[in-house]
Amino acid sequence: MLTFSCNSPKDSDDKANKTGVYPGFVQELMQQIERFPDSTALRVQLIDAMDSLNLTKEALSQIDSLITRDSGNYGNWFRKGELALRNTDTALAIKSFSSAAAIYSSPDVLLTLANLYAAQKNKMSLELCDKVTAQKPDRNYIAHSYYIAGLYYENIGNVATAIEKFNACIQKNYYYLDAYLEVGWIYFDQQKYTAAIEFFETATAVKPTDARAHYWTAKCLEKLGQSDKAINAYQLAFNLDNSLSEASEAISRINAAKK
Repeated sequence: MLTFSCNSPKDSDDKANKTGVYPGFVQELMQQIERFPDSTALRVQLIDAMDSLNLTKEALSQIDSLITRDSGNYGNWFRKGELALRNTDTALAIKSFSSAAAIYSSPDVLLTLANLYAAQKNKMSLELCDKVTAQKPDRNYIAHSYYIAGLYYENIGNVATAIEKFNACIQKNYYYLDAYLEVGWIYFDQQKYTAAIEFFETATAVKPTDARAHYWTAKCLEKLGQSDKAINAYQLAFNLDNSLSEASEAISRINAAKK
């Protein structure tokens, strides 16, 4: 059973107005809600505003007010789950998304839960993925299901089945970049650099502007002793994302080794 804060919206609004901890437009919304406490639209605007300001705990408190009034609203529970994730509260996120799924078991909420369970190495992840595929949604949702199943198997150390699931994901959606990367990373960890580079290079073809794919292509090339090609790939990765300091450091390392 979920429990909620007992503080009334009016009490929290008054405190915020007195301390002035919120920007003016947020305080204005609070004042409007004090005048029209039953306005769902105003409270949603306030939640959005607080979320945009990274006031996640405050936004959670406001969404609890909506849920108290309408506990059967799927959207409110789903939004609470999103806010809980933003607040790094996985347990609350799972509870919230589960409440949403009990109201309406949409592919979105089932896959969100499956992804959280996969990270916890919980087999419930596979059951939820199976529920999604049983609904016969479009190919993208089925691709998501295979991808999350792949993450689960990868997390429990069954990399062979993980690769099968990631490949099944790619068969459903050729442009599913993260599936290519996951397979590439598995092969890289296994020191199968030729196999890994095939997936990373395909990822660069799928999305040429993604720095990660170029960076890992470069790492494979470096491991294979193809230093000039590695430098080119590292440089391209750095050009696409100049916060990728590892790429520039790798270039310096390879050039220093040549001297």
